Amino acid sequence: MTRSPTLRLASSDDAACLSALAIQVYLDTYATHGVSPGLAHEALSLLSATAFAERAQQAHRPLMLAALGDGLIGFAELDLTAGPAPGTAQEGAELVRLYVQPAFQRSGVGSQLIGAAESLATAAGCPSLWLTAWDGNHRALSFYAQRGYADLGETVHWIDGRPIGNRVLARPLDAHAP
Repeated sequence: MTRSPTLRLASSDDAACLSALAIQVYLDTYATHGVSPGLAHEALSLLSATAFAERAQQAHRPLMLAALGDGLIGFAELDLTAGPAPGTAQEGAELVRLYVQPAFQRSGVGSQLIGAAESLATAAGCPSLWLTAWDGNHRALSFYAQRGYADLGETVHWIDGRPIGNRVLARPLDAHAP
């Protein structure tokens, strides 16, 4: 039987593990036809240990970690001051990324992390939690739909001059939840 992960907020000391896990999940998800220069640049800059160390120090950018012992297996990154979701008037916090190491996907870790993210956003007074997800990531789109996230439309993420279609998803938060 697999132990339940421990959830906790990240500190800058977690930056190297966050970077390694994020790059692993990012490339497993998006580099389905090889690692292009644009994907490599985005992974090595946006998901670097330096970038995570900086974001871990920003109070409005909490990073919730899931760990088994000293091993990081997933994380949720929020922006509590993101404003409206792209192309909508939907105000709320943004779930910037929810990454779970492939070996632990479909084990409940993602559900625990999104629950923790929703609690953090609720505690910050955010009316909803929104995110964008690659329209080719059917597993993620199904995961969010099962948790009550409505599809609000499309947006585009640009990588190296190439448009990548994304869906905008959101869920209202219960202001009275703990």
